[in-house]
Amino acid sequence: MSEKIKLRNIFGYASINFLGSGAQGLISAWLMFFYTSVCGISAVKAGFIFGAVRLIDALGNPILGFISDAVGQTKFGKKYGRRKPFIAVGIIGVALVFPSLWIAEKSFAYYLIVNFIYEISYTLIFVPGTTLPAEMTQNAAEKAKLIGGKQYCGTISGIITGFLTAYIFSTYGKTSAKSFWYIGLIYGIITTIFLIFFILNVYERDPKDIVYEDAAGSFVEVFKKLGTDIFSSMRNRAFRLHTIMWFLGSVFKQLSGGVFTYFAVFVVLVSTVTVSSINSTSSIISCVALFVYILLAYKFGGPKTYKIGSAIVFVGSAGYLLLALIGHSSITVALFVIFAIINIIGKTSIDYVPTYQMGFIADIDEAITGKRREGVYNGVNGLFGKVASAIEPIVLGIVLGVFGFKSGKNVHVQPHGAVIGICVVAIVVPVVLLLITWVAASRFKLTKETHKLLVDEVNRVHAGGSKADVTPEAKAAIEELTGWKYEQCFGNNNVSYKNNKSGHIQAKPKTI
Repeated sequence: MSEKIKLRNIFGYASINFLGSGAQGLISAWLMFFYTSVCGISAVKAGFIFGAVRLIDALGNPILGFISDAVGQTKFGKKYGRRKPFIAVGIIGVALVFPSLWIAEKSFAYYLIVNFIYEISYTLIFVPGTTLPAEMTQNAAEKAKLIGGKQYCGTISGIITGFLTAYIFSTYGKTSAKSFWYIGLIYGIITTIFLIFFILNVYERDPKDIVYEDAAGSFVEVFKKLGTDIFSSMRNRAFRLHTIMWFLGSVFKQLSGGVFTYFAVFVVLVSTVTVSSINSTSSIISCVALFVYILLAYKFGGPKTYKIGSAIVFVGSAGYLLLALIGHSSITVALFVIFAIINIIGKTSIDYVPTYQMGFIADIDEAITGKRREGVYNGVNGLFGKVASAIEPIVLGIVLGVFGFKSGKNVHVQPHGAVIGICVVAIVVPVVLLLITWVAASRFKLTKETHKLLVDEVNRVHAGGSKADVTPEAKAAIEELTGWKYEQCFGNNNVSYKNNKSGHIQAKPKTI
């Protein structure tokens, strides 16, 4: 497998985040607000729409990861690849459905169905698509380029959506149905163009370099393998710690993004145009922050970088609390911009680090199982991501409903109880979530040095080297990252699926 990543590959892979951060960020910031404040849907019903479709779709993430991995053993997969066929179908779905999310005066059933189709299309792109850094290279520096480029594209897409929404709101009105339709249509076209660029400029691992797990030879064996895959991923210590950071960090990102508009409009009392301007300005600041975090993650490791970002978020949250306590004044907007920027600087780390770490998980698993299972891990990772994104609207919808939030385009002032509920979701919940992830990050010892020790040892053993010749440093790194004794690694365990009835014999892995 080639380790040399070309510039077009970096730009190509990065383009996926026009969907991941751009479209999803737009949805998180504005779609529920659109449904409750323009379409007149209650907060509880709107929360149910997003929560239900994402929870249902979440179950499809590990299934798709399993199918994506397994299809490589078929004639179709060997000819067309394990990842790109699914991505192509997803791109078609996004192109057709994304603008449909933003049409006003439709029924509850309509919004439920189009959101479900969109989530399926998103999953078809992101579960196989985000396996590609692990497919394209095992070099830590090359992974950092791919994942860093992806994050930069996410930030750039945030700038675009910020300016786009600000311009359209100022032109057609902040609560106009036409405004939201134009936003959905224009950004849907932008996303589709960049997704096509993405699929044309990425590549998969050479089939000759892939060591597959045992094939599931019957319908019963398929589900047995799927269950084994899901639970076996949690036997990887690195993935368990990553999952805590990823899952709770994702809940934080979704909640902070979803409640931000409500907090700005109904607590700080600023306009939607101002909110859009803050979003675009914050995205520009995030570009600089991301560059710093990329350097920090590569030098000191993702977990330490994650903790730095969390500490910055704590400062921003304290600022939000101050604004909520002192009420609106002549300096409110200026303070709000400052604290929003502080928050986005910290949030950039929470967004970047788990994505960066995910590129190393399959390498760590290979030390445990001796096999490549990118699809399994990305599927399970996607499952937790979707559950996190489902929790956000459910929590936000229930809290707003319980605290008396009033829906409708003519509602400009909310009851005091609704304001308190918004503050709880915007300030208290994020702090609690990040305190828990802080503990996980402190226990996660992934650095470029420990990763290199692990990869070099895996390659040495695959090349026929004796495990008795392992160095103390390599042994310590493998045991620290995998959570297994060195002697139990390289397939000397019951972690991965084995079909004892198939008579299938694995070929010796090739040197990578």
